[in-house]
Amino acid sequence: MTDLYRLGLVDALAAIASGGLSARDYLESCIARTLATEPVVGAFAWFDADAARTSAAGLAPGGVLSAMPIGFKDIIATRGIPTEMGSAAFVGHVPDHSAWVVDALAAAAALMFGKTVTTEFAWRHPGRTRNPWNPAHTPGGSSSGSAAAVAVGSVPAALGTQTLGSVLRPAAFCGVVGYKPSFGVIPRTGVYPLAASLDHIGVFTRSVGDAALLVAVLTGRDGIDFLNTPAPAPAWPLNEPTRAPRIALLRTAMWDRAGAAQRALVESVAGRLEADGATVVPLELPAEFDALWTIAKTLCDAEGGAVAAALAHEQPLRVSVPTIELAARGAALTAADYLHAKGAQQALIRAFAILMAPFDAALTAPALGEAPPGLADTGDAAFCTPASLLGAPAIALPAGVGMHGLPLGVQLLARWGDDRRLLETAAWVERRLGWSAPFPMT
Repeated sequence: MTDLYRLGLVDALAAIASGGLSARDYLESCIARTLATEPVVGAFAWFDADAARTSAAGLAPGGVLSAMPIGFKDIIATRGIPTEMGSAAFVGHVPDHSAWVVDALAAAAALMFGKTVTTEFAWRHPGRTRNPWNPAHTPGGSSSGSAAAVAVGSVPAALGTQTLGSVLRPAAFCGVVGYKPSFGVIPRTGVYPLAASLDHIGVFTRSVGDAALLVAVLTGRDGIDFLNTPAPAPAWPLNEPTRAPRIALLRTAMWDRAGAAQRALVESVAGRLEADGATVVPLELPAEFDALWTIAKTLCDAEGGAVAAALAHEQPLRVSVPTIELAARGAALTAADYLHAKGAQQALIRAFAILMAPFDAALTAPALGEAPPGLADTGDAAFCTPASLLGAPAIALPAGVGMHGLPLGVQLLARWGDDRRLLETAAWVERRLGWSAPFPMT
């Protein structure tokens, strides 16, 4: 069967375990799908079909992920395989060691299928990836290739990162599930940093269950990153909630910036969930949350600017204008600016935890609307930034199609550490939505 690539992570694993599918046949379907779509989509920075076959043959039998092909964003170090950060400054760079997440997935017998395209250093300068629903539109960023690879069917799952909106937004634009767990759940060791106070590792899959399984494998401690932050317990397997969820309908200060179709979708989903038994309560954030986006920008500029500074002053220059501008903004900030932003971040995290205590999740938009046309800009992170600054678990679910035929999604988020509660609520919502995302380019 040539369309085995349509199986998601959990379904493929179940079919392999029952003997109805071989891991080799599944891999070959993913390879064939990639070779057919890659000339248009451009999701991969590095892909070698023969290397994937060789790696699969060398995997020990069994394992939680049983040779499932996984895409890795190209800021995640992979030993012996190019890791170029989407930048001319790292062309030909081959790490000596893999990132913690790569080793964790290898221990679960997952297959490193390919390196997915990232914007330069997971910042503003886009790569070559196109939206598989319409190649004239952006797939979102910075995890552009990971979202597109899952959407088109090259892999059932891929890893990305989010500093402001780089998992939730491309997931929404490409019509897949994007899950960013609570800050600190997945160690970032071996992942090129942007802003340490905001950087998260997240996943792209085709269902909530697939995302929960993958993150459960990745939940852990490496003794280096997040040393003093206790990790929430892995949220797998998911349980059916014993009651209909209580959901906050969250309209932030950015609500009016969303397009009419996006706002209507969120309102429609809220009504549908309420009709199915959920309690939906409008939630307005207090005035102090209006500074959230400014605080996030200060932290990103300060920390990202420090990381970018050396490359931004090289001669001749090998980095993009957005990276140079990030370094300049960071240099213009004072230590007091940074410390004030750090304190404000912590205050908002505490305040949000109190607000969310009565709720299983908050429902809002993941983006302004459909993926915008053009490839020069990966879209606005306004609706994703709150979850990043607050370290909150958040998930984007495909839920509809906009007027231009591109995917639209909704976002659910919860307070820090409530990953299981969020995922089980998201699975409940997913079933009620009944949205079965089709595959583009078929």
